[in-house]
Amino acid sequence: MNSNAASFIISNVVNGIGDTLYADASNNLMNGGIVTIGYFSAVIDVTDIDTIPELYAQLSNFTTVTSLAPGSYSTTLDGLYAGYAEQSEATSAGNITVGNALLGRSIYSIITNASSLAAATAASQFALVLIGTIADDNPVENTYSANPVNAPIIGSIGSYTGNASGLGTVEDTYVTLKMSAVPEPSAALLGAFGVLGLLRRRRI
Repeated sequence: MNSNAASFIISNVVNGIGDTLYADASNNLMNGGIVTIGYFSAVIDVTDIDTIPELYAQLSNFTTVTSLAPGSYSTTLDGLYAGYAEQSEATSAGNITVGNALLGRSIYSIITNASSLAAATAASQFALVLIGTIADDNPVENTYSANPVNAPIIGSIGSYTGNASGLGTVEDTYVTLKMSAVPEPSAALLGAFGVLGLLRRRRI
């Protein structure tokens, strides 16, 4: 008999310079915002959520299992460090569905600079990472982590140089998971005018 007991944990504390830090669209380490783990209430293809407008339109269909603000207290680091999000204990979801309907369903991590997914707007910054799929817990309970090791569906990979956690030397280089932002209207208009100018030049 299958069941869907599972544990979910948010932690990007690994070994200092091997940590992937959460960052905003300008690659500044996050001190606030939210990192979540969860799943969509319906089967959704990745191509349906690979832009911010598409993801934002589906937020009401996203069930958050656990969440944490980057920059909150880390037990391992014994302090508050920007870019880090570490839960001291995993959140046990128990039987997360009736009838095992979620087996094979994708688990995602949504990151935003808003204080919660409910507070996010279409203009908020976002990153989206596919964590894996829900599997049968027999014979042992599965654990799913939001540690951003996979290439993001929304967002990008960057780097940060400094002493982010106090675990390394003064100038270590860390990988960052950068959120993406919807271009401001003025920037989008300038880009459109540039394209129109190129097209006009080609016609002449």
